Amino acid sequence: MAAVILYRLLQVVGCIALLQCANLAWGATPWGGESWSRSRMLYASAGAVSALALVAIGALGIALRRVVARQEAIEAGLARIEAALRARG
Repeated sequence: MAAVILYRLLQVVGCIALLQCANLAWGATPWGGESWSRSRMLYASAGAVSALALVAIGALGIALRRVVARQEAIEAGLARIEAALRARG
């Protein structure tokens, strides 16, 4: 359970960081700032890549937990079937 909370926390932090990077990128345009700022846009896009990586790591961690839980359920079902077959024969 604690691992799922950690993965969700990674996703939340990644989303907040992505919003902050979007705000930084908006400030690098003439509509949100004084003029075009290539360095600020580059800084915002580099941060966005890192933020998206946090979101992806969280999603992969949650998916991995689900796969492990499903695998354990399948193994338990197979064990029950094997026990039933051994009892018959």
